[in-house]
Amino acid sequence: MRYIKKKKEPKSLTAKRNTEGACYDAPQLDWQEQLLDEQGYLCAYCMGRISLKLNKNFEPSIGIEHYLSEQLCRQRGLDSELRWENMLGVCNGASGSKFHCDKTNGTKKGKAYGNIELNILNPLDITKSEKLITYDLFGQILPNTNNEDLQQKIAEDLNCILNLNDEKLRQFRIDAMDLAKKILKEKYPTGNWTPKQIEKEIKEWKSKSKELVKEIDGDSSKKAVIKRGGEYRAYCQAAIWFLEYLKSKPIHKS
Repeated sequence: MRYIKKKKEPKSLTAKRNTEGACYDAPQLDWQEQLLDEQGYLCAYCMGRISLKLNKNFEPSIGIEHYLSEQLCRQRGLDSELRWENMLGVCNGASGSKFHCDKTNGTKKGKAYGNIELNILNPLDITKSEKLITYDLFGQILPNTNNEDLQQKIAEDLNCILNLNDEKLRQFRIDAMDLAKKILKEKYPTGNWTPKQIEKEIKEWKSKSKELVKEIDGDSSKKAVIKRGGEYRAYCQAAIWFLEYLKSKPIHKS
């Protein structure tokens, strides 16, 4: 989970909310596109890759999740189901046996479908996301606080409500850590990496990718996008934690 800084809401959402009797019924393309841009094409919870590319069910691999579920919004008389600050882009939650993110426990019992509400964690608040969690070398996400009450609430959010320590998700984070180390080895094969070298890699993992374009038939006026920009690397926060861990060691060896 990483902090998500929201931008100005899409004009179509403003127009819909200002329509009498309007409610959230289906995601719109421009909403999905803006969520992808804000989040660097990563799921708001697990940080897996999301996009408009169709999955095997011919649906985009991005869903729109309400941080406070639509059902809870209606029960509490709130109009938050059409508020941009309540919307997140998420994956389909189907990589593990029990599902994860807003689909934990299946498509009828997950956070997105009922009265389930997170205790503490919120990717829209840096003090309740990046600042409150940490990682370990086994790919687990753990509470990052000495307050026992907070520890219990964060652990419930991670393991019960979002199921972010699912075995497959842990492996994906380990893979991201391995990739970070592989890149270090390729750039600095002698090992004994300096804090400056590691910090440079941390900066790369914190940055979005740049768009790559190619001229068509040598004509500078005709260009084709060969790689989409604006993406964070999948599971980047785990890799960043790992690089910070390496930097803290007395000797940074390969």
